[in-house]
Amino acid sequence: MRQALIATIILLAATFSAIPLTAATAPSGDSEETISSATTWDEDGTINGTLLIESGSSLTINSNVSVSTGSSITVEEGATLNLNGDLVGAELDSLLRLQSDSSLMFNLGDVAESGTMRLQFDHQIMAEAQFDITVDGITIDAGEQEFVDFTVPLNGSDIIVDFSTFYSVITHIESVSFAHSGDTVVNYSPQDISYERASLFWISSSFSIDILGSFTMDTATLDGADLNCVGQCSIAGSQLTGSAPINIQTDGTLTITDSNIAGSRTDEDIVAHDTAGLTYTSSTGTGGDTDAWIRLLSERIIQTNGEGIKVDQTGIGYANYTRYDETNETGIVSIGSSEFSRIVEWMDGDGQVFAETGELTLTVTSGWGTFSTTIAAPHTAYAEVNVSLPYISIDDIDMEDNFASVNESIGFMLTVSNKGGSEATANIRCYVDGEDVDTAPSTVTVTLLPGEVSETPVSWYSYEDGLKVITCKALIPDILESFTEQITNVEGASSQEVSWTYKDEVADAPLLIYGIVVATILVGLWFFTRNTDDGEVEHDVEEKQYVEDIEEITTESDEV
Repeated sequence: MRQALIATIILLAATFSAIPLTAATAPSGDSEETISSATTWDEDGTINGTLLIESGSSLTINSNVSVSTGSSITVEEGATLNLNGDLVGAELDSLLRLQSDSSLMFNLGDVAESGTMRLQFDHQIMAEAQFDITVDGITIDAGEQEFVDFTVPLNGSDIIVDFSTFYSVITHIESVSFAHSGDTVVNYSPQDISYERASLFWISSSFSIDILGSFTMDTATLDGADLNCVGQCSIAGSQLTGSAPINIQTDGTLTITDSNIAGSRTDEDIVAHDTAGLTYTSSTGTGGDTDAWIRLLSERIIQTNGEGIKVDQTGIGYANYTRYDETNETGIVSIGSSEFSRIVEWMDGDGQVFAETGELTLTVTSGWGTFSTTIAAPHTAYAEVNVSLPYISIDDIDMEDNFASVNESIGFMLTVSNKGGSEATANIRCYVDGEDVDTAPSTVTVTLLPGEVSETPVSWYSYEDGLKVITCKALIPDILESFTEQITNVEGASSQEVSWTYKDEVADAPLLIYGIVVATILVGLWFFTRNTDDGEVEHDVEEKQYVEDIEEITTESDEV
């Protein structure tokens, strides 16, 4: 038993000894570093170039690592980057965006009795602007100035700078400096300034991080990064400065908890693209005019069921747009022509969450009527929306007979139903071999609610003889041509075959019969009359013979 245990321990030791040992020190100098195993950096270092974490491997950073400008970190799918220390860009390029009532706060400690404070703007303030700055009761109008100077106490007292502006141009503080005791100057970069009702704005990132696998930050610092979450990102209890916006791609996710984001290169700290997953809990953002997060659609394509549909849009996107469009020849309309119109959810700088409540009304106006459908604007990159239409079905033609006389009419019953979803008033015409025929009424007009059936008596006139079949179809208005298959049975309905003949031809047959009957009667009468005359002659002959016989007998009797 004891020997088996010893063998097991030896086997386990051999197994673990085969696992590559982790590096304890980050690289320094120019590098193209590849991580191909489980690796931990416990010592400070510098990334200056590219860092690739291969699939199946991981890198854990517990130290302070500086990242040179232009460097990149790529985490492949199936790889992991764990940040428990600091990743700090070597050059941070930020501004402090002012609002109309911003305040800045400074306290340098007791360094001198007084000194000169300079506020450096990112442009020269226009002369007509209202741009008042007040420090310790003294107000200066900054119109036509690129910077303003104040004499301020540097004896440990708080220095409060209050702005009161009415100015259409976005204005940033580039830096604040304090000069005292001869040549001594203390500079504050925007990210070092304490402020209220203002926001950090980053001009550019120092380096990039592309997460195709997974990334975790736990009580860590990330400065000056362009963070792109294609895979899974998790941030907890951490500080991100100048590392916004964080982009979460369509299939990526981000969970951020108890963390702070300060400074963004755009108007939002986090951008969730399309269906990206985002969980934002107990965290704070840049604030001010910078939204904590937005959901941005890559496009807003609406596929409808026809061309020329009017699409009225109200309350669309971040800016609550109202506009009008029409569908193209393939039935498509885009309601996301601008980025603002593609933002469908957001949390503002004060932590309030909003969602677009826009509506789309799709309308087709035609000779059959006006068909309209109203829906909530879809919060997806692609959606299918159909206008509710009628479906006028020509169901049956029931002829009263199979024979008809030319130049006269024959009646039939036309049955029509509406199998669609909207009421319509449709016109119906009838044809023989594709040519219009004379009917009364010449055009059958029906108004039908969905599910309703109508029967209309129709008279059909023909001016030529022959075997004919009548077909009735719905007349399609031009505006509805692209919907034809959706709104009617194109082939219509056809009657049974009708034999059209001239009336004289129709009379010949019974007259012949009548003639034969009359002739038969006359022949019969002739024979009867003849037989009667022959009987009378015989009777006369017999009667004459009888008289002669009597006379002969009488003569003979006299002689005797």
